[in-house]
Amino acid sequence: MVGRLLNNVALLSLFSMALLLAGNAHAAKPIENVEGSSIPAGLSDEQIAKTIQRGGAARGWVIKKVAAGHLEATIFVRSHMAKVDINYSNDSYSIRYNDSENLGYKNGKIHRNYNKWVKTLNMDIQREFAML
Repeated sequence: MVGRLLNNVALLSLFSMALLLAGNAHAAKPIENVEGSSIPAGLSDEQIAKTIQRGGAARGWVIKKVAAGHLEATIFVRSHMAKVDINYSNDSYSIRYNDSENLGYKNGKIHRNYNKWVKTLNMDIQREFAML
């Protein structure tokens, strides 16, 4: 009887560990960069930069200009930080991973929330361009 109880406890422990490991495996996803999002024609470098900054500010992204055609955007969520490079030309922009803290970045994979934040950033920027 005691042996059977110990076997059941051991099996339950192994099952619990497997569930925990499986749950953590789902948290890390390949980084999804944004490539070639369109920008309306006829805008100056300054107009493009300001529009991207407005789009990011809506959800707390802090965006600074690094150089012509290059912005750096950072967001802090609780104890997490994500930083992306936004490179743009007259007709399109890209959002690419730069750095992060407490998001489990390893070998091109990161916590799934990072991709959600970048996707939402892109949608907010696109909304700003649509309002021009």
